[in-house]
Formats: sequence, C-alpha cells, structure tokens
Amino acid sequence: MTNPACSGTSNCEARSRTGKQEFSAGRKQRTDRDDYLKKYEKIWIILGKILGAALSLAVLAGLYFTLVIAQPQPDTEEEKAVQPLLTASPALQITDETELRTLVGSFPAPVMSFMSGSGMTFVSGKAEDAAYREGYGRILTLYWQTAEGEPLILQSIYPAAALELMGKGDYSFSRTAGPVLFGMSSVRMENSSTVRVHAQVRGEGLYVLTIPQTLKGSLSGIARSIQLFTAD
Repeated sequence: MTNPACSGTSNCEARSRTGKQEFSAGRKQRTDRDDYLKKYEKIWIILGKILGAALSLAVLAGLYFTLVIAQPQPDTEEEKAVQPLLTASPALQITDETELRTLVGSFPAPVMSFMSGSGMTFVSGKAEDAAYREGYGRILTLYWQTAEGEPLILQSIYPAAALELMGKGDYSFSRTAGPVLFGMSSVRMENSSTVRVHAQVRGEGLYVLTIPQTLKGSLSGIARSIQLFTAD
C-alpha cells in the first residue's frame, strides 16, 4: 500500500532528510546544555575550593592569634607601675605647718596639699602605715580649715593601687562628675554629711579630698587650690 503522506519518491526523501535534521538539532541542543552545565559545575567546584581554602586560612589565623595572646607578653604599663611595698615605720604627727616638710619627706610619693595663698588654715597632719597585701602601705593625712572654720581633709595614699586603704565607709557614687585634681580626672562619692573625691596618679599615689556637704558648691574652686608637693 502506498503511504498517502508520500506522493512520490522525492517527497519521502525530503521528509526523511528533514527528520534527520531535526533529530541532529535536538541532539546538539542537549549536548550544548550538558556542556553548559558541566562548565558551571566546574566553576562551582573551583569556588568551593577557594572558599574552603579561605575558611582554613581564617581558622589558622585565629589559632595563631590565640596562641600569641596566650604567650607571656612583655611588661605592660600597668606592670611597670607596680610600686614596692613598705616595711613598717613609726607613725608621725605634726601640729605646726613649719613641720610639714618633715612629714612630706616621710612619704614615698608626692603629697597632696594646698598651695600657698589658698586662704586655708593648717590644723594638723599625720603619717601612718597600714597593712596592705604582703607588706605595708602608707597614709598621710592633712587637716585644714576654711576661713569660716569648715574642715577639709586631704589624704595621700601609697601605693597608688591601694584603693582599699581609702576605706569604703557609707559612701555611694555620685551622678555628678568629680573635679579635676592637679590635671587628673577624679571620682566623686557622697554620703549624708560629706563629699569625697579621689584621683589615682599611676606610679605615685592615690589622693583623696573630703569636704562637708555645705561646701559642695565650692568643690571645683577648692580642687584648683590643691597641688602635689615633694620635700625637695
């Protein structure tokens, strides 16, 4: 029986050629798609290797940093500022301002006191040792008065890190910033009757000023009248 789709030999041959061409074109498209996928698969594999190498380097860098930090470091500024403790010595007490140089000379660091011309009146002073860690620290206390008779207490404490020698008492931290003491920022604390400010000078001493609440408005002016002195 003759195929009605073919009305002659030439028509059948043409259809055969067309079918082969379509088959070839389809196979080529699949091949191109496979090549495209393989190409991007290689790219992703390369990117994965690069990312893995980067993560490995990051882990090694972190490990190296940790090991370096764990090693003993050279002396820090804080370690260099550690001050030797003292051996016990007799307490000293004075009531005359002319003896102030002797009292200051007994202290192993500069002493906080009022500058001349401040208008304050000297009352008395004392220097005494206090047990601190494996040795002794020293506290030098100066008592002054304003022209109106208001008491002012200036303490110089050695070593500078000996905050516990300052005594906690019933003080609480103030929301108001402390004044500048001889160029150093200070911490302000208060209780019901007094205001206390302190400043640390690394490698030298801890300095504490205590005034009545009645003088808190004049605190900044009082602080400007204070300086550090040595016996030299």
